[in-house]
Order: sequence, then structure tokens, then C-alpha cells
Amino acid sequence: MSPPVPGEVCPPRHYTHSRVQLFRFGAVSWNSHRIHYDAEFAASEGFPDVVVQSTLHGETLARYALAWAGAESRLESVSWRNRTTAVAGEALTWTGTVTAVEGARVSLDVAVLKADGTPCVSGTVTLAQGPV
Repeated sequence: MSPPVPGEVCPPRHYTHSRVQLFRFGAVSWNSHRIHYDAEFAASEGFPDVVVQSTLHGETLARYALAWAGAESRLESVSWRNRTTAVAGEALTWTGTVTAVEGARVSLDVAVLKADGTPCVSGTVTLAQGPV
């Protein structure tokens, strides 16, 4: 991979979260709210299926940025804002654009988009590239 430059668009990553994944993530993150694992309860709260945890969105933003940057990259920071709800089985797309490169530090504007292009999550990820 050539060195990143501001304005560079990262290849999008398409994915969905399963009910099982949401249940497991809730367990390891100690998030026991029923909207994240009980479809019937989520429906009673007005959701079409179990809801993706906000912290899973943050993890996804960081994971795909690290995958884009390569094996010798490390996460320095991630911040995000949830804009709308995503649910199990929903088609989502991770996107990223390089906003700054300062030495080994690379900053990205990142987002998770719904199938219709609506931003579900937006944020920033800062990575350091190269060996420690």
C-alpha cells in the first residue's frame, strides 16, 4: 500500500450484524438491555429487530480503519456519533476518507451508512502506522 494522502477514499466494507453477534457483543460488553437480544421486546419498543449497540458501531469504525491501514497500524483514538438506529440483518457499509497525515499519524473521517446512503454513524479514527 502506498502512503495515504489527504482526500484518499478507503475502499468501502459491506457487512451485516447477526442477532447472535449482537447477543454475544452485549454479553462481553455487559450491555444487558433487552433491545439488543430480544426481538419481541425490541418490537414492543418500536424497532423492526434487535438493535446494534452504539459501542459495536465504535468497534466497527476502528476495526475496519485498522484493516485498511494494515498489520503494523495501531489505534490512537476513535470517536463517533450515532445518528440513527441499525438492526440485526440490516445491510451496512463502512466508509472512510483520509483527512490528515502527520508523519506516521493518519486521521480518517469514517461513517457507517445504511443501504439507502443514510448515515447511521459518523466519526473520526486516528491511527499510527509503522512499527512501535
